[in-house]
Amino acid sequence: MHELAYDMEDIIDLFTYRIDHEPASTTVGVKRIILKILRKVRKIHHQHKFAKQMHQLQVLVNEAYKQQKRYRLEEGISSKPHTEIDPRLPALYVEVEKLVGVEGPSKEIMEQLIGEKPTRQHRVVSAVGSRGSSKTTLVKQVYERIKGQFSCSAFLSVSQKPNINNLLRELLSRIWDGSGSSGATELYSDEQLIDKLRACLDNERYLVVIDDIWQRSAWETIHCALPKNNHASRIIITTRIKSVAQFCTSAEGFVYQMKPLNKSDSESLFLRRTFGAEENCPSQLEGVINKILYRCDGLPLAIITLASLLADKPRREEEWERVLKYMGSMPKKDSELEVMDKILSLSYNDLPHHMKNCFLYLGTFPEDHDIGKDILVWKWIAEGFIVAKQGFTLEEIAESYFYELINRSLVQPVNMLHGVSEHGCRVHDIVLSFIISRSTEENIFTMLDDQELPSSKTRIRRLSVWNKQQYPTFISQESMKLSHVRAISICHVDGWTIPPDLDLPVLRVLDLEGCSALRNAHLDCIPSLFHLRYLGLSRTSIDSLPAQIGKLEYLQTLDVRSTLVRRLPESILHPKRLMRLVGDELILLDGFGNMESLQELGIVDGCNCSISFGNDLGLLSKLRVLRVMFKCEDSSDLDTRKKSLMSSLCKLGGNSLRSLYIKSSITGADCSADSWCPSPILLQKFEYKGVRYFSSFPKWIKPLLVDLAYLDFRIERMEGEDLCVLESLPALTVLCLTVKHVSEDGLMISHGAFQCLRRLEFCNTDGPGLMFEVDMPRLEWLKLEFNADKAQSTYGSFAVDENEHARETIRSVISDHVKMLSYNPKVNITFL
Repeated sequence: MHELAYDMEDIIDLFTYRIDHEPASTTVGVKRIILKILRKVRKIHHQHKFAKQMHQLQVLVNEAYKQQKRYRLEEGISSKPHTEIDPRLPALYVEVEKLVGVEGPSKEIMEQLIGEKPTRQHRVVSAVGSRGSSKTTLVKQVYERIKGQFSCSAFLSVSQKPNINNLLRELLSRIWDGSGSSGATELYSDEQLIDKLRACLDNERYLVVIDDIWQRSAWETIHCALPKNNHASRIIITTRIKSVAQFCTSAEGFVYQMKPLNKSDSESLFLRRTFGAEENCPSQLEGVINKILYRCDGLPLAIITLASLLADKPRREEEWERVLKYMGSMPKKDSELEVMDKILSLSYNDLPHHMKNCFLYLGTFPEDHDIGKDILVWKWIAEGFIVAKQGFTLEEIAESYFYELINRSLVQPVNMLHGVSEHGCRVHDIVLSFIISRSTEENIFTMLDDQELPSSKTRIRRLSVWNKQQYPTFISQESMKLSHVRAISICHVDGWTIPPDLDLPVLRVLDLEGCSALRNAHLDCIPSLFHLRYLGLSRTSIDSLPAQIGKLEYLQTLDVRSTLVRRLPESILHPKRLMRLVGDELILLDGFGNMESLQELGIVDGCNCSISFGNDLGLLSKLRVLRVMFKCEDSSDLDTRKKSLMSSLCKLGGNSLRSLYIKSSITGADCSADSWCPSPILLQKFEYKGVRYFSSFPKWIKPLLVDLAYLDFRIERMEGEDLCVLESLPALTVLCLTVKHVSEDGLMISHGAFQCLRRLEFCNTDGPGLMFEVDMPRLEWLKLEFNADKAQSTYGSFAVDENEHARETIRSVISDHVKMLSYNPKVNITFL
């Protein structure tokens, strides 16, 4: 049925392509009349061919329907209607797996790492266990608890077939300050990267986690980059292979063997995820739950996946018995992989039909890859997977699918920015294996790995290549059947460029992120991709786009971030469906206000756009996300630009604006933004990065901003009543404040405040800092910067001097107090 649906869409797309691609006539007279007649004849021919093909497909669909009826093919155990969009869904997911059965093992591993008498020699500790045994969950918790005791740290995920050069670059980028962009090291050899890492780490006490390592050879190379410097550095590895764990662990090291959850912990994990609390379990379900847990055999991933499946099902015994009956075909002796395959089949069949393709699409990303939420949902939209619903944008619906997959524990949330709602996800390798198996059966996508190339007769629907340098020359029309391909993702493949003769009439998604050999001339064929909806060119070397890019009338997303593209072609104003335009320091054309579908825009160079920039901005009534920067210190029209921008923000704030990012190097302008009126009641995120402080507390920040979750700005002076306003924001999860002066009495966070806050950063280097009256229950990240001399009245004497021993004592005292907090916040201690 999938193939029939694809064929039907291909026929429709090809028909519209041929009809709309008749060349315009430039002739006159009799010749023009003849050409006009020929065009009509061709149109009739296309229509006749289209009707014939659709009739043939209708016959095949009817036959497939009869077969389904004859054999009574079922959709699975799902009796649930299509999922309704729940705006609270992001808050429903709780990582309960890290709360059960982890405390004992984590203490045992921590004792080996930083016990009472830790050795000064560097030490390797390994955790070995089967897939789904929560090795990563355990080690991640240990890492978060102890990394504050090390001068630098990094958590690195390895795959079964790793690209060592990429791994070394990633490790370097996480350890070496200033290399946040991998661009500076893209051309480094393995030896150069190892030398750089050793130089960075030689005098540091470091903590490095190498997660999911498979091969001795990979460990040998990575280990070369981690010097034995006698600073009590620690390395943690996880692996499924006991011999690899023993090989990686030195004589002074330690190997921890993962154990299945015992009966009590298994039950606790299942009940918390299913009912929220153990005591909420209905008595009539206790028997069937015990039988289900017996089948899970203490495997955490199996338990959490099944619990997530059953959490939304009616609490009727017969409903749960249906699940048990399906699992009854699993012998107790089955391997973990077979157990998980059965459970994942249940979860997959229980998905609403419109979410199944979204779930399988995750397989187009490589193993152990952090998948950005924005990239994922906009690709879903471009593919046509999202079912429209009145009153919601396609992006909102796609995000609800994303959170639903998290809620069902089919993907793991990734918080790419501390304390922010999930910005991405990761697919467990067992789940990825299931996805690849299903996708192969249904021809959802083709992933080029170390296996043989697909046959030239294979009809490829989606092609995905990541970090595979051996394939560039094979990706062509001659070597593969690409005429039906809908999506191509060729990411971080050095040396590959777009073949000029590619004929891709139904292509919807083209993502070439990180293809460093790509140049402007290689993009000449892009305007001919009539049905293209998603164009990703980030992290390439291009500096301009084709002049005719406006021919892409279906284009929805254009991503040129981390490129040299600044000015956009005039034709970019033509695509009426463009919803997402993202880049760096973009210079927009006059009239961009007519791009009526834009929902996300930035980063825009507010100084080099025309003077009408602000007015055009105010016309974008659907704009939800705006990022703008100003670097025009000496601009004579700065005040005009500022007033124009604020006027537009007033309009946007009353329409649909959800997120605003402003970066400014302007020192001479008042940045209070008090003229933002009315208050942007839909705003969820506000971030101001600038050299100038707000002169006063922004008046537009009011308790009525019930959706405001992220707030980051700098202010000259803050009073107690200003803090009270912030405390009244019910959804605030991230608060980052830099304050020059506070009231003489200091600032006190009052009892019951900030109940949702997950991240707090407060910088007051000229004052006494911040006082706490209450334990904020959800806090995960706490960063305080203050003047130790002026903070004696708040925190007591620190006796800070240039003595490193005194500073180490302070670190130790603060860290010891933090360890006693139930929510285990992260603390960054800085001496200025």
